Amino acid sequence: MNKKVMAIAVAGVLAAPASVALAQTSTVQIGGSITAFYYKHSPKNSTVGQSTDIMETSEPQLFFRGEEKLGGGLSVWFQCTSSMDGMMSGSASAEGWCARNGGIGFKGSWGNLFVGNWDQPQKIVFNAGRGWWGGTNGFNGGSAILLTGGSASGAPNPPGTAAGNGAFFRRQARSMNYHSPSWNGFTMLASFSSGTEQTGIPETSTMSPRMYSLAGQYRSGPLYVGAAYENHSDYNPASQAIGTAAAAYSGGTDTNWTLVAGYTFAGVFNLRGMYSKSDYDTTNTTSLDVDGWGLFADWKIQGPHTLRFSYVDVDSPGGSSAVNVGSYKGPLGAGCAGGTGVSTVSCASGTGAKHWGLAYSYSFSKRTMGTLAYVAMDNETNATFSKGKVAASSGNKQTSAGVILQHRF
Repeated sequence: MNKKVMAIAVAGVLAAPASVALAQTSTVQIGGSITAFYYKHSPKNSTVGQSTDIMETSEPQLFFRGEEKLGGGLSVWFQCTSSMDGMMSGSASAEGWCARNGGIGFKGSWGNLFVGNWDQPQKIVFNAGRGWWGGTNGFNGGSAILLTGGSASGAPNPPGTAAGNGAFFRRQARSMNYHSPSWNGFTMLASFSSGTEQTGIPETSTMSPRMYSLAGQYRSGPLYVGAAYENHSDYNPASQAIGTAAAAYSGGTDTNWTLVAGYTFAGVFNLRGMYSKSDYDTTNTTSLDVDGWGLFADWKIQGPHTLRFSYVDVDSPGGSSAVNVGSYKGPLGAGCAGGTGVSTVSCASGTGAKHWGLAYSYSFSKRTMGTLAYVAMDNETNATFSKGKVAASSGNKQTSAGVILQHRF
């Protein structure tokens, strides 16, 4: 992302024996981005909310980055990224100061090692696939809602009750991260969560929350290939389930695989494909598995004009689970055959969904772009996936259409 930044260079000379001086240089950059939405949202669920026009921002942010060169190719750096939602909503974002990607670490020819609150390798690969399209926002988002169970931002290791336990699209707090240099186009990303949250779990408990995420990426000219794996131990998504059959388990491992491949044809048409598979140990003996895929395309027609397309499809969850995880319905979950509720409804089928969108973008400059877009969340018969504004009723279709203005500085 090209940004216009303000750089401040500071040089200092430190006294040393025998009149030897060591020069150290530090730089600070300031930048950010603003995205404003104005759109008509039709939730098709009038008993909960009506169709209306919505004006909001999507993750506007301000960042400060600093780096000091220590010599020998080694640098220490920091980043603080904060939300600026108050510029339109009139109130500060719940994420607060420095609550988006932020951290401190060392980097050199061997790579980048840092700690902080940062997008996980799985999310980084996922983002390479979705590109311009949002992950979870109420207008052009939706891919992460279907494929990764939503998102968790600034999330620690949950002891079993925190919201977002079942989500893999994560910005993990208090994480240790390593990003490798490029080896002939190949890079490796790795991260794991701290274990400090165990101070609130009794020694008699078997719970030991831990998250780790690994990814490999290859870039060469017009080709991109990425693969990511994420593992959650004792994140206990059963605590989000519905119905009496959803007794929380005392252990379990939940995993996600995300695969992305993309290619740019003739420098103007970029096509990306994505596959995601998640598995949840909803009890000590049963599991729920979710498979989905997506296609994303950007066609630079001519000059400032670009057409965009997205299509995401998630299948009905499988496995032997009587527990729902977020909007994923277990085959024997509440309201399904064999579970509690209406026994005539089968959640072994009809609980998937599709999300698709069309957009036209016009670039006023390298930093400013306007877009017209139409998106739809289309539920199967027994599915209740929502775009996040109004709860979905079973089998309904939610749509949004409007304009987007984006500026980077």
